Amino acid sequence: MVMDWKIKRVSVLLAGLLIMGFSSALNAQDLNEAKRAIKKGDQEKRSENYEEAITAFDKCIQITTQLEGEGPEVAELKGAAEKKVTKSHLDYANDLLKQEKHDLALKHYKKTVELAKKYGQQNYGDKARKNLPKVYYAKGRNHASEDKYEEAIELFNKAIEGDPNYGWAYIRKAQAYQKLGKPDEMEMAVQQAVQIGEKSGQRSVVNTAKKLAYGYFYNNGAKALKAKKYKEAIPHLNKATQYNGSWKLHHYLAISYGQVGDFEKAVEQEKMVIDAMKGESDKDELAKYYYTLGTYYEQLGQKANACDAYKNAVYGDYKANAEYKIKHTLKCQ
Repeated sequence: MVMDWKIKRVSVLLAGLLIMGFSSALNAQDLNEAKRAIKKGDQEKRSENYEEAITAFDKCIQITTQLEGEGPEVAELKGAAEKKVTKSHLDYANDLLKQEKHDLALKHYKKTVELAKKYGQQNYGDKARKNLPKVYYAKGRNHASEDKYEEAIELFNKAIEGDPNYGWAYIRKAQAYQKLGKPDEMEMAVQQAVQIGEKSGQRSVVNTAKKLAYGYFYNNGAKALKAKKYKEAIPHLNKATQYNGSWKLHHYLAISYGQVGDFEKAVEQEKMVIDAMKGESDKDELAKYYYTLGTYYEQLGQKANACDAYKNAVYGDYKANAEYKIKHTLKCQ
């Protein structure tokens, strides 16, 4: 009986050693497979076969996760694969963005952010988050080019959410609102673009935003003026002056104010025209605006000012009419 017990004990011990040996052999085999996987990932990455590289790095992570606790070599291999797979998603996303494959780029940037958080790769996560707004912006431009302005605005808003200083996203949003016939929303986006551009020193953003708003309000004002809708023209033209101050714009405002009987404002605007043109225009060119200024002063009953204006208008095509006003209508001294 004693002998049987000893035999059984030896047998159990031998079986345990056999299992341990077999397990160690399996672990060594798995570790070698993990090494082959990470090596394959590196090779595929160098060839810019990103999907194959990602698959290989993921395989290495799966194997080394099962081998956790088997020593520092396993932990080191697992950490390297985690870093490489995160970087591969980022590089793939960057490449897809260059190819304008925006949906796929978006997918891999988001995956980069997810893995960066999971594996403690903050640097790669930050880079992916920085590029996400560029993807939303590009997608928004594509939607706008297809006249899908509402969808484009949503994407521009996502770009701005990721980068609040994305001046061009505000400009594109303003353009979309313009196409939708929403001037208030358009102007708000323009003002935000101007504010951001001035704060960050992006002069191209500031200039483009102002040009957009000026063109919109100026064109609408000029159309209303041409249609003799003077009351409608005035607010548009006034809005335009906030973004530019061309002499022609002020002349249109003077005409509009004159037609609605607001001669004081008409005088104010016409004087701006003359001040802007002095030094660059000859007396014949200025005669038109002095003559018009004289008519506004007449309407206000300001004889002396009217006479002075008409005296500056006695040139070119306006010479005869200005002299008649001076000699016969006002009898200027």
